[in-house]
Amino acid sequence: MSVNNNVSPEWIESQYQIFKDNPTQLSDEWRSFFQGFELGIDNQVSPALDHKPAAVQTMIHRYRDIGHLYACVDPLTPCSLDHPQLQISEFGLEEKDLQRTFATKNFILPEAPLKEIIDVLEQTYCHSLGLEFMHLPILEERKWLQQKAEESRLRTNISREKKLATIKMLLQATKFESFLHRKFVGQKRFSLEGAESTIPLLDHLIEKAAELSLQHVVIGMSHRGRLNVLVNIFKKPLANLFAEFADNAGCQIVGEGDVKYHKGYSTDRCFTDGCVHLSLASNPSHLEAVNPVVEGKCRARQDRIEGDGGQLVMPLLIHGDAAFAGQGVVAETLNLSQLAGYKTGGTLHVVINNQIGFTTMPVDARSTCYSTDIAKMLMAPIFHVHGDDPEALIQAATMAIEFRQKFRKDVVIEVICYRRHGHNEGDEPFFTQPLMYEKIRNHPLTAEIYKTQLLLEGFSTEELEAIESEIDQNLEDALSNEVCPLHEEFMKQWAHISREFSFEPVETAVNQETLQQLSASLTTVPGKFYPPPENYFTP
Repeated sequence: MSVNNNVSPEWIESQYQIFKDNPTQLSDEWRSFFQGFELGIDNQVSPALDHKPAAVQTMIHRYRDIGHLYACVDPLTPCSLDHPQLQISEFGLEEKDLQRTFATKNFILPEAPLKEIIDVLEQTYCHSLGLEFMHLPILEERKWLQQKAEESRLRTNISREKKLATIKMLLQATKFESFLHRKFVGQKRFSLEGAESTIPLLDHLIEKAAELSLQHVVIGMSHRGRLNVLVNIFKKPLANLFAEFADNAGCQIVGEGDVKYHKGYSTDRCFTDGCVHLSLASNPSHLEAVNPVVEGKCRARQDRIEGDGGQLVMPLLIHGDAAFAGQGVVAETLNLSQLAGYKTGGTLHVVINNQIGFTTMPVDARSTCYSTDIAKMLMAPIFHVHGDDPEALIQAATMAIEFRQKFRKDVVIEVICYRRHGHNEGDEPFFTQPLMYEKIRNHPLTAEIYKTQLLLEGFSTEELEAIESEIDQNLEDALSNEVCPLHEEFMKQWAHISREFSFEPVETAVNQETLQQLSASLTTVPGKFYPPPENYFTP
């Protein structure tokens, strides 16, 4: 007799409800029965009718494509927790699907509950680093960036020593600016305040360059932040810079002299993995005018260096957001950059986006979503990073320089921050942007934010205060120190240049043998080339 004749449908339904609520109350046989029943139901669902696996794959693609639009990258704006285009309902998914396990394709989790998939996507693409890369047409480049991002969740594991080095660089950048503000009142310096995290970013880039066996990094930048870069990245003696502020006649001058925030410099920075020669090109008050100069200097060095010049010499350009979007020389330089006669193996661009150009808000300054959109003409990946998160900037720097070295292409890091003072220290920004500068006035310094983070992670107050005290003492000591001779590496390249004019004749002749060789080459017809007869073009 069939079991169907001995039990009622109602009883089976009640047993199935027990199985759903607490399967341990049933015997092994009934548990097996109901497990088989559910498996059979699942297998009866037609793939053509179950759109949800495909919907999950579409959702993954959309996070990669537009996640950067919802990333928390603006220090002056509260982070949005509502992402309309990323709601699961947009893909035909429901709350009950969050616990359902989905198989995925080309994703870091081959199989996982939907909730876990979403967590990975939000951690990777919607936190303090927005990665814009889906416009890249080359699959290998996209897959490399995608894998690096999703494996790390775009967060790097930073050692304790690295964290201490980072807070030290932040404090050096911060205290340097405040020291100048106190000691040289009213003098222009075009401070980096609001974008101090650029200093640990650049320092990490240089250290990573040494690790990747780069030998030369040629840097171009405009005036804002240059003094900070000179002393904290190039290690220009503080006493020399202070002497320039004081108009000290004993200050050593190279070339014709210029205002201190236009001057260049060069030095060697050595790390565990090797040394890198740094060169900072001089730049007038024409912002992006230095871009082609840096590219030309790099190409010249690459052509004359032994080995793979593109892998040994890298251009690094530091831009302002308004100038990057608005000055034609940027587009011109980008447009030439991939041509055989001009290419330099990829430029690393750092755009310091302080969200205001002179006195102009972005909405009145450009037609594009980002100030960096012009770089899309090269199909370059772009990292949009919260300026108050130095660890996110370090992660972006690591991926950016590795991408440049691997694919020999331009990369852009946009540091989204703010400008604490006016266009220069003599301007009052409240006159033109009162609402924005009210926010800035109440916003804590990046160094204080990161210091608080480190204290919560277990760093002691004493060790952080010791770093601050050391920096304060170095600044005070430098103010009374004697001016130092400029770095030997910087001076020796200019040793043959004299400031004095002479009427002595200069030998410019070329020796006779060279002229004869050139003449012979110019008048010799190459083999297998047959010129037309003399009267070929005669009518």
